[in-house]
Amino acid sequence: MSSKFVITWRGQTSLFVTEGIRSFAMGYFAIIFVVLAQTRGLNALGLGTVTGISVAIGIIITHYLTLAGSRYGARAAFVIAGGLMAATGLLMLLARSVTFLYIGALLGFLPPNGGMFIGALAEGVLAQTHPDQRTKVFVKSGLTVTVMGALGALFASFPASIGLTEPDGLRLLTWVFVALGIAISVVGLTVIDSGPITGSTKSSSEVEDSIDLESSGKAAGSHPDWEVRSTRAINRLALLFVLDSAGSGVVASTLMIYWLRYRFHFSVVSLSLLFFGMEILSAISFPLAERISRRIGLLNTAVFTHIPSSLFLVAVPFAPAAPVASLLLLLRSALVEMDVPTRKSYIASIVRPEERREAAARTSMGRQAGRAIGPAIGGFVLSNVSATAPFLIAGVLKVFYDLLLWRSFRKVRSIEESV
Repeated sequence: MSSKFVITWRGQTSLFVTEGIRSFAMGYFAIIFVVLAQTRGLNALGLGTVTGISVAIGIIITHYLTLAGSRYGARAAFVIAGGLMAATGLLMLLARSVTFLYIGALLGFLPPNGGMFIGALAEGVLAQTHPDQRTKVFVKSGLTVTVMGALGALFASFPASIGLTEPDGLRLLTWVFVALGIAISVVGLTVIDSGPITGSTKSSSEVEDSIDLESSGKAAGSHPDWEVRSTRAINRLALLFVLDSAGSGVVASTLMIYWLRYRFHFSVVSLSLLFFGMEILSAISFPLAERISRRIGLLNTAVFTHIPSSLFLVAVPFAPAAPVASLLLLLRSALVEMDVPTRKSYIASIVRPEERREAAARTSMGRQAGRAIGPAIGGFVLSNVSATAPFLIAGVLKVFYDLLLWRSFRKVRSIEESV
């Protein structure tokens, strides 16, 4: 029997910092990458394709970094991730043609989801938090990521505010991206390794450390879903997340930015301010999600805040003017991220403690798989069908996901909700 690792405040802080740095960088890089890609002659289909390739490579990197984290500790994995980010920035500085963009995609760090393996690594460690604090910790993590993403989006307007031309501004921001990648590697050295988690021991709460699914099922009303192995639940969730993320990928932020520039001629500064507002509203929603989940449960919160956000998304292409489209996107942002901390906490609470790192990695890979499929579909539809179709496809897929998730897991309560 081995002792169970419980992450400390210092460990949480290191993880929050690494996630925050990445989110800040991607907050502005998503905007400038689209502008850079357009100057290199990349159309919507090409943009969707290069985004999909980057995400697909990210899936592979997530797998191997998770293995490296289990074998050598989380520090090594974070250092490698930071190096990949810095290398991506250097490639963008060298980019003189579309070829460089595709080469950059092979490092898995292009927006909108570049470097998601950093989030997967952090989630696997944060899942070891005591159950009484787990949802709050995921709220803090999500809040950190979202606020830093908002500041990053706002930072995209910084070069213009000091009078730099657009090309000079893009170059400056890309150099900052390189520096932030190096910073992730440095901060990654301070991450406290948990090592592989094996076995389980009784903790003071005893609620989840003795997480026999059959006995938990009796506490939850003897629902047969509790009698199956938790790995089946992980696999089912991972497949569902492919569907949800495919919907998100169809209107990935890179394609959304492309559409806004095409439809309403948004400038970099306008995009910066809009995405800053969207991220701030998402940040405000995180603590609200934790409070709501106490009243109606983790799964209910995840599902019933997500569906309205998808309906706002469907309405965006029908907006007659830029202010209306912006308002719909802001309303969506106030709801769309409320499922993130509740979903992560729910996953951690329905699997055995020793499986949480695997659960976090596998479900994250499921989401990345969907993100790899979606952008190519969205880019193709945007280029060859209509500017409205991607939003409709995304909305339908995401609502369908919510309904399937609810139907599959509505009677499978988390351990904390079952006792």
